[in-house]
Amino acid sequence: MRLFTLHDVCPLLLGSVSGGAHGPRGDLAIAIGLAIVAATVLAYLARVARQPLLLAYIAAGIAIGPKLGLGWVADTAPIETLARLGLAFLLFIVGLEIDLQQLLSTGRKAALITLVQVIGSFILVFVVCRLLGSNAMQCTYLGIAGAFSSTMITVKLLSDRSELGTLPGRVTLGVLLLQDVLAIAVLAIQPSLGGTQSWPIAVMGLALLKGFLLLVGAVAISRYVLPLTFRWVAKTPEVLLLSAISWCFAVCYAAILLGFSEAMGALIAGVSMAQYPYTIDVVAKVRSLRDFFVTLFFVSLGMLLDIPTGGQAALAAAIILIVIASRVLTVWPMVRFVGYDDRVGILSSIHLSQSGEFGLVVVLLGASQYGHIGSDSVSLVIILLLVTSTLSTYLLQFSHPIARHTVRWLSRRGGPLSGEHKPDEPSLDDENGVMLVGCFRTGTFLVRTLVERGVPVGVIDFNPALRPQLEALGVPFIYGDISHLDTLEHGGVEQAGVLVVPISDDFLRGIDNARLLKMLRRINPHARIIVTATSTEQERELYDLGADYVVLPERLSAEAVIAALDRGFVTPSPPAPPTPNLNGISESRMEAIP
Repeated sequence: MRLFTLHDVCPLLLGSVSGGAHGPRGDLAIAIGLAIVAATVLAYLARVARQPLLLAYIAAGIAIGPKLGLGWVADTAPIETLARLGLAFLLFIVGLEIDLQQLLSTGRKAALITLVQVIGSFILVFVVCRLLGSNAMQCTYLGIAGAFSSTMITVKLLSDRSELGTLPGRVTLGVLLLQDVLAIAVLAIQPSLGGTQSWPIAVMGLALLKGFLLLVGAVAISRYVLPLTFRWVAKTPEVLLLSAISWCFAVCYAAILLGFSEAMGALIAGVSMAQYPYTIDVVAKVRSLRDFFVTLFFVSLGMLLDIPTGGQAALAAAIILIVIASRVLTVWPMVRFVGYDDRVGILSSIHLSQSGEFGLVVVLLGASQYGHIGSDSVSLVIILLLVTSTLSTYLLQFSHPIARHTVRWLSRRGGPLSGEHKPDEPSLDDENGVMLVGCFRTGTFLVRTLVERGVPVGVIDFNPALRPQLEALGVPFIYGDISHLDTLEHGGVEQAGVLVVPISDDFLRGIDNARLLKMLRRINPHARIIVTATSTEQERELYDLGADYVVLPERLSAEAVIAALDRGFVTPSPPAPPTPNLNGISESRMEAIP
């Protein structure tokens, strides 16, 4: 009796996928099942390797697809049909998450950075592709793909690293939001790109006008009509969800009638609903649908990937290099131009250094719906997305050391001394004063309390938004990156009697409390130094390195809860906000601070 092998079983199980006896219904069910299982397995590997999940989904499509993989799914049409729903849901949620108030608050600085970045990146990619022999239409689409960064990947990576609230994170987010707005204009003119009309500018102008009317009409209906409907069904969450999805499909259909793609309609539908009070609930419910269909969308893209020829491989490599270089050449100078420093420019360039899903959408529509380009362009953009997304993941992991070494190199070359203390900055000259090395959350409360007590205090931090607040309190503020030894040496650290690092390693970038402690002790061996730990093990390590006192926030929180429990939650009046007692900070580890 012969045992079945994998080669025996797979054709039996997968025969219906390539047109077997199970019929069309079996084709769709088994193709979806294979796509989801393959995506799940590779998602585990991506999580271990700390790579974006969409790379795993594309790799799953490559693995089971008919071109480069095992050929388990020979007919990709059923999955591609469902993938269009994933694309619609993806852009619908992108629109829902565009905060118009936040967009307006980014102001002219973000708008100027975004315009220069998108136009500059497009021109650079377009010129390089033309020099390498591509036709004008392919160069246009590749330029669009290279001009837009990935909102999905960048926001996820910055969120995981707790950097969305930093200045480079806010600049990056502002650029990404404005890129999403520019996406509407690109989708509006896309149908006319391949036209043969005598007046292409007039045709594009008409397309922009129709896109603008679609946007205005959708916003008007969503403002004056939909609120009544949504308020009526708000107590029935299922109907509310169906209403939101129906609105998405209605705008998609209107977009198709006007000659646009359903992708543009979904994006506009989301933007028009972004300010609703129900948006959070809708996003939470639609996100699960989006995740399912978007998985199929990226798996189907992997199935479309073909083996590149020698010329295509060279073109792909050139575009990858140009996309990364274009961010440095456009974002960094513009960040400097609008008033930020080199460090912010370098970090923002790294954050935006990948090609995005929107460029992929445009190229896919240009190949499948409008016939402007061939499938080889789709393969090129998939490779571009795969490689730049992977590279940007690692670049973000080392972004702060890269920025620090680059700024240091520039300073040696006589360039701008980014992140260093400038001679005209105020410094702390009281030997009994307190210097905060970093000012994040805990530091802001600490500054106010020390000022109220009349304790001389100064701050070193690289967040320029702190300057007006601290100046209003009369607190000297030294702008600079605390991971730079030069910043600490020129920032008045050697004059302070007490040095406080109120930021834990969870929020420090490019340095940690242990290295900061060593640098501070080297500059000012006589100061009493207070640092922050994240665990009891690190607490012991910092004491061994010479810290006078180590703050463990979790322990302080637990002690506060226990104290509240001991009081029985009964207080005769609202308790005064707790204030740090710097005059008796630790009986066992340090003397009283004057």
